[in-house]
Amino acid sequence: MFRQWKLSRRLGGALAVFALLLVLAVVAISLSLRRADGAFADQTHRIFPARVAASQLLTSLVDQETGLRGYAITRDESYLLPYRQGLANEQRIRSRLVQFVRSGDPAHLSLLSVDAAITAWHQEYAELRLLDVKNGTVTTTIPFGRELFERVRATNATLDRKLSDELRSAQRQADANRRLVLLVFAGTALIIAAALVGLQRSLRSMVLTPLLELGRQVEVVSKGTHEIAIEPVGPPDLREMGEGVESMRRELVGALAGMETARRDLEVRAAELARSNADLEQFAYVASHDLQEPLRKVASFCQLLEQRYSGQLDERGEQYIAFAVDGAKRMQRLITDLLAFSRVGRGSEGFVPVDLTMIVRNAWAGLDVRVNESRAELELDDTPLPVVGDPALLGLLMGNLLGNALKYRHEDRAPCVNVRARVEDSRLRVDVADNGIGIPEEYADKVFVIFQRLHGRDEYEGTGIGLALCKKVVEFHGGTIEVRPSPLGGTCVSFTLPLEVPAHV
Repeated sequence: MFRQWKLSRRLGGALAVFALLLVLAVVAISLSLRRADGAFADQTHRIFPARVAASQLLTSLVDQETGLRGYAITRDESYLLPYRQGLANEQRIRSRLVQFVRSGDPAHLSLLSVDAAITAWHQEYAELRLLDVKNGTVTTTIPFGRELFERVRATNATLDRKLSDELRSAQRQADANRRLVLLVFAGTALIIAAALVGLQRSLRSMVLTPLLELGRQVEVVSKGTHEIAIEPVGPPDLREMGEGVESMRRELVGALAGMETARRDLEVRAAELARSNADLEQFAYVASHDLQEPLRKVASFCQLLEQRYSGQLDERGEQYIAFAVDGAKRMQRLITDLLAFSRVGRGSEGFVPVDLTMIVRNAWAGLDVRVNESRAELELDDTPLPVVGDPALLGLLMGNLLGNALKYRHEDRAPCVNVRARVEDSRLRVDVADNGIGIPEEYADKVFVIFQRLHGRDEYEGTGIGLALCKKVVEFHGGTIEVRPSPLGGTCVSFTLPLEVPAHV
């Protein structure tokens, strides 16, 4: 039954027993102190004053007897003054003794004997002796005066012995109560010490030992031995804690098993991806060599046919040859752009500090023929723009963006390209804005999809890979790219570049 109690209930029961023992000890001490105080008070306030009063009572009787004898010898009434004073003191002291010696006390019977002896001495001797002296006669009671006074002395002595016995009894009672208080204090101290030792051992056996055992098992599991089950011990609440840890261990084992399965799947996918990349590399090699060579031959022979048989074929035949030459050239450009798109990041020589201003100027210089034809202008601050990246890829990025600005120019005005940069959150944001025909807002995201074209081939030449290639270059550098409204009225392509080497490089 006790084993099923929770730790809080066990501790509560132990504290309740301990509190009950303390209450009993306090009650015992209080009773003992009260009895000791009562015995002491009985000594100081009753017995001591009673003995003093008994002694004073005898003194007052001696004063009466002395005064009465002097009056009888001298017949001088001045000798009656001690008699009368002693009589007054006797009455007062006898009243006090009645208060001190209560009915039921051991000395009460002795007090009654003293009262009887005093009354007999007064009635049978003192009053008659006083009357005889006044009348000048002698009665038969005179010889008994000494005997009656000795009886008073004897009864008073007996009263004093009884009061002395009561005093010693009260003293013994007070001493016994004091010893009892000391014993109760000592017992309380022993109980407290035993309770503390018991509490310490109980906490060790019920709390510390189970927690240490649970910690040891958890440490074993945390070091990699996950298959060992955790066996909870101790009170029910600590066992519940251990069962919770065991449940977490089982979940961890399940999660690790799932992670192991996921890791194996990831390894398989990585192997498949490696094979796929190898196949892509092989395809790139084939596309760059085996496909372009036949295309060059087709285009060359089609051009030879066009030169040799020019004027000998009808209009339809010449049109067919022109279609074949144009198709071969477009296929070559498409293959070249696809190769460039697929090679982004694979052939990188690493990230190095680059001055983006020089990259922009070099890319603009590479477009000098189209710049001269269109009388285009470039607005670029000469302040160096330091970034970290691949110089070749950044040159490809700026070449495509500046080339698009010249390609999609407005027919009513000369092209103008504005390149501005600013630092945002430890990154460099670059805006390439032009005054061309612009991109409708609904196509702002679609233009970065490969092969996505907004115009027909008869309007603008191209393969639809340029902006997709720009996006891939920017993302390879860890940045983002988007289309924003242009302050010049055309298109603004905004992208970010790192000022530090990205973590994936």
